[in-house]
Amino acid sequence: MEAERSSLLTGAFVRIWLATLGAFTTFGMVVLALPLYSKDELGRGSLGVGVAMGAGSLTSMLSSPLSGRLGDRRGRRPLLLAGAAVMVVCYLALALNPGLGAVVAIRLLAGAAEATFVVGAYTAIADIAPEARRGEAMSLVTLASYIGLTIGPVLADLVLGGDRFPAVWFVAAGLVLGSSVMIATLRETRPEADEHASPGWLPPRGALLPGLLVLLGLLGFGGFAAFAALYARDLGIGRPGLVFALFGGVISLVRAFGRRIPDTLGARRTLVVSFLTLATGLATIGAWQSTTGLLVGTVVFAAGQALTYPSAVLLAMEATSTAERSATVGSVGAFIDVAIGLGAVMLGGVAAVAGYGGAFLVAAAVALSGLAVLVPLRPSGRVQTEGVA
Repeated sequence: MEAERSSLLTGAFVRIWLATLGAFTTFGMVVLALPLYSKDELGRGSLGVGVAMGAGSLTSMLSSPLSGRLGDRRGRRPLLLAGAAVMVVCYLALALNPGLGAVVAIRLLAGAAEATFVVGAYTAIADIAPEARRGEAMSLVTLASYIGLTIGPVLADLVLGGDRFPAVWFVAAGLVLGSSVMIATLRETRPEADEHASPGWLPPRGALLPGLLVLLGLLGFGGFAAFAALYARDLGIGRPGLVFALFGGVISLVRAFGRRIPDTLGARRTLVVSFLTLATGLATIGAWQSTTGLLVGTVVFAAGQALTYPSAVLLAMEATSTAERSATVGSVGAFIDVAIGLGAVMLGGVAAVAGYGGAFLVAAAVALSGLAVLVPLRPSGRVQTEGVA
């Protein structure tokens, strides 16, 4: 048992983890610096800022399953290296102070590259993890993602100062180069499978129901990301950013100290706990309309979200073949982008009619509906995909 426990944190695992941390730190830098650049340097309003930020999400959503198919056929290492190389080019291009049209084009290309890198990293982690600890491995690699997204904006703020935008993009390019060094000598992790990868490009059937679970579970996060700061300000919280710090901190703690929960409980049972926790947290935010209610609800909501993706992707890998592992990771990941975008739009419409509290209550109901999707899943975690298009 001790040997099995120590076999997870290998040298290859640590290198991929650090490379993931570096890449996601640059994603966090983009979150802070690109809106400011679009507004302050290019003089664009909210629409221009939204287009610049949203362009990358569009190509990321489309590229994730396609990159997964390529990873199953060509290996994970080419995804990591190609994704990192294109990201470096995109950051250097931003350092040339481009106009909005060029920024959108750069972000479209960068979104595809980011998705390619992430699919390669997450799949490589799943490849090298012991089967009984695969859920723990996914929790740990996504912990690197959240840490990067947390420190990225802080780093960008320090580098930016007043208007040093090129410096921000040079630092981002340097971080990605550092990630490339981490993975440059990494051996290919794709396992030798008895069956060949599918010749098609569509997502694996076994990834569709777990992907839908991710959509239902994270749709509330789309609304949270869009409106939590505004809601906090309405409640009199002077520094709304602290709400996001609390959210990210809880997720990091749960994924660090509860990393074995998906493996111990099983993917299906963990998802039941996750949806109940998500719904409770969102309902608390929506119904208890006070500073205390927002903070308590955020803690509970974050705990539920921390368990959702690792459990869903574990469930999907249990329902698909080894030959489709990369496509499975990419397909489930694409639902994250759908959930965030759809959640912001849908819950924004609800908020316009019923206020922020009403939007969070609707998000809680959507999270609860995930329990109905779990019904077709066998207790072992295998998906019954008959009849799924």
